[in-house]
Amino acid sequence: MKSIIFSGATIRDYNKIKVESCDLVICADSGARHAAVLGIVPNYIVGDMDSVKPSLLDEFQDKGSIIIKFPRDKNEVDTELAIEVALENKVNEIVIYGGLGERLDHTQANIHLLIALLHKGVRAYLIDDRHRISLVSQESPVRIKDSGAVFSLLPLTCKVEGVQIKGAQWELEDALFETGKPYGVSNRVTEEYAEISVKRGTLILYEISYL
Repeated sequence: MKSIIFSGATIRDYNKIKVESCDLVICADSGARHAAVLGIVPNYIVGDMDSVKPSLLDEFQDKGSIIIKFPRDKNEVDTELAIEVALENKVNEIVIYGGLGERLDHTQANIHLLIALLHKGVRAYLIDDRHRISLVSQESPVRIKDSGAVFSLLPLTCKVEGVQIKGAQWELEDALFETGKPYGVSNRVTEEYAEISVKRGTLILYEISYL
């Protein structure tokens, strides 16, 4: 079961958003405006509602959306609350649009949210017009299917051991990635697909110009 989450950052090209195979749509606060542009009625809108127009909330509620409002002073960011709702609905894949953009701290926070999903066995992606971001771990190897695609790998944990990259311009076997040494930037798929796996630790995978 797949869920799409709309967060509040700018989406530049709505035509590239794929919703056909989605089972559940959740908006985090002002992410509701993205659903409105696409003509989608979200299943849920969650957050402290400090940045979404009340009139839009009323419109979606009249159309059947479930509104879950939280206090403004809370320990979770709105995207995290949306993820919790998705997990309550037993999804196994989450795609987050509008989670990358204007504020670097929010972007970093959303990348960190991928860790919790990884630990729960949920495949998750952050997507904008230039990037698709996901995580690679021992339990979650990755295959990039687009020949010629550019990708970068950076360590999320202090050390990532046993890194293997096949089918790329710069292949690796049993390599070590460490924070402070970003030599995994700007690789390229040279075969039909590239395979990335690790033995210990977690990598951030950036697929560039994904959309």
